[in-house]
Amino acid sequence: MKFPAILLLAGLAAGAVHAQNMKPGLWEFKQTPQLDPARKAQMDQAQKAMESMPAEQRQMMEKMMASRGISMNMAGGSITLKTCVTKEQADRNMAPVNHQGNCQQDVKRSGNTIQTHFVCTDPASEGDATVTLRGNEGFTNDVTVRHQRQGKTEVTKVSGEGRWLGADCGDVKPMQSSQAK
Repeated sequence: MKFPAILLLAGLAAGAVHAQNMKPGLWEFKQTPQLDPARKAQMDQAQKAMESMPAEQRQMMEKMMASRGISMNMAGGSITLKTCVTKEQADRNMAPVNHQGNCQQDVKRSGNTIQTHFVCTDPASEGDATVTLRGNEGFTNDVTVRHQRQGKTEVTKVSGEGRWLGADCGDVKPMQSSQAK
């Protein structure tokens, strides 16, 4: 699994939160994929590669990601993203996620639980997400994604949480939102 696909998983979970008013400000999304040994080795290798980059190159990559509204850490097998939710996004109940993959979503809500079934065509995948809201300052999520790889169905499970860190986004710029299809 490539990093954009993992980011998409985090984004899908975060996107489900838009059914409740999010507080504007700095948010942290921590997602932990349950990976098979080969994928875990790839993730560990990518983390080591990032750590071994020359400081200037790593800072340049972090700055580029921050300019897109993402601050990311992959330590400990989890992916932690920090992003800024603008007042406008919060007022419109728009989570700051880039809905890649040409996805259709069927969202059902009961109390503080949101169930989402999604089907994406680029790349082809489908899955289900359950988000449990903790007021307007947090949530937990479980996501299952199914996709084909070399003629076999692979299943990736991700569990995580999102939490509001505060009203000040610091140097993390807002990510551009797009509507899910």
